[in-house]
Amino acid sequence: MQKRLLSALLAVCTAVVMLCNLPAQKAHALLFTPNSTVQSDAAILMNLDVGQIVYEKNADRKEYPAALSQIMTAVVVLENCADISSVSVTATEEMSVALNNEEHQSELRRAGILPGDTLTVEDLLYAMMLTSSCEADYMLSEKIGGSLDGFIAMMNAKAEELGMEDTRFTTAGQLYSPRQLSTARDMMKLLSYAMTLPRFETIACANSYTPPGAAAAEKSDIWNWTHSNLMVEPSSDYYCNGVRGIKTGNSEDGGRSIACKASRDGINYLLICMNAPLTDAEGENHFYHLEDASNILEWAFLHLSFQDILSEMTELGEIKVVDAKGKIDYVKVRPVSGYSCIWCDTTDINSVKPIGDWPTKLNAPVYVGTKLGTVTLKLSGETLAEIDVVASYTVERSFWQYNLHKIPGFFTMGQVKKILILGIVLSLIYIGLCVFFAFRYHEDRKRRAEARAGYYRNKK
Repeated sequence: MQKRLLSALLAVCTAVVMLCNLPAQKAHALLFTPNSTVQSDAAILMNLDVGQIVYEKNADRKEYPAALSQIMTAVVVLENCADISSVSVTATEEMSVALNNEEHQSELRRAGILPGDTLTVEDLLYAMMLTSSCEADYMLSEKIGGSLDGFIAMMNAKAEELGMEDTRFTTAGQLYSPRQLSTARDMMKLLSYAMTLPRFETIACANSYTPPGAAAAEKSDIWNWTHSNLMVEPSSDYYCNGVRGIKTGNSEDGGRSIACKASRDGINYLLICMNAPLTDAEGENHFYHLEDASNILEWAFLHLSFQDILSEMTELGEIKVVDAKGKIDYVKVRPVSGYSCIWCDTTDINSVKPIGDWPTKLNAPVYVGTKLGTVTLKLSGETLAEIDVVASYTVERSFWQYNLHKIPGFFTMGQVKKILILGIVLSLIYIGLCVFFAFRYHEDRKRRAEARAGYYRNKK
């Protein structure tokens, strides 16, 4: 009874140790393609709930981000201003001169802020995120960075911290710079991080905003800012259910761009489209970025869903166990964890093939939870995940079978061979010594007998 209790306790302890030390499954991004043409030069879609990229197009191609760079402005401001609702900033003549002297006036979006106007940091963040206000961007950069150059340094430092390896900020205040480049992937890193900051989503996803001091400044009409993303406006031809904010951008070099959030039935996505054409084939203004965003999101909500690809309880196979106790001489293997991911219903889930890598036999004992190998999930040759597989139950060792199997091998063991050889050598030496001493004994008796015979002859 004590022996069984000790074995059971050992099995449990072994299982706990093995499970605690098993590495996490190795998973790779699984991408799908929308059923519509994407006009934007680059795009990327991420499921915000699990942080999984589900679609991308030229995600690493460098593009001019235009006003999407103001997402970084908002991040730096929110992280360096403790109370955005109480800190005020006053517009200066220097700001007006700098903006009026900007060569690319068509790149600037104004919110009606003039020298002498005083607004809180919070007001300016709303103006910038909703309308791409160049005044708000300039004022925030000067306030937080001490100067435009100081703020640019802060932007680049944050980009490096976030791992935005293909991004370089060279200007602030939404002033034009052809050397300011980023990628859709880097902008997604920035946006997903920004969503974790308090107040960012509230500000960036507001449909409209009027500063509390607008009436006192007699600017209630001018400072009634609405979001530039037409997808949030129900009366718009581009309205898309569930879409919120976050930022749009337009420029001659960077085309039309958009970053937005979309939510339906508890599922949340972040989408970035960059450098969509400004005009159609006839040269007329066309909002291809909004069409792309709507098509991609509608496709995602319709066709993408969470699916279990492999259950934790799936029995993947069995392994022969040598010297097993009892009638069960095999152990079944299962994955240490299941695998679920976002799946497109236009792809057959049965096309995922599990490929096992484990031994054909094991020596008892085998304990539940012991790592036995891995299973790799592949789709069209692409690895989706690599997961450890473990024993489903414990198979104990038979004392008698184990020892019976050891007997034939006993005489072939290296040490035993040496002992046998040494024994044979010692035996031969012993036999040789016995023969030698027996011969000497015989010779001694012969000499003594001859000596006695001679003695008696002489005496007679």
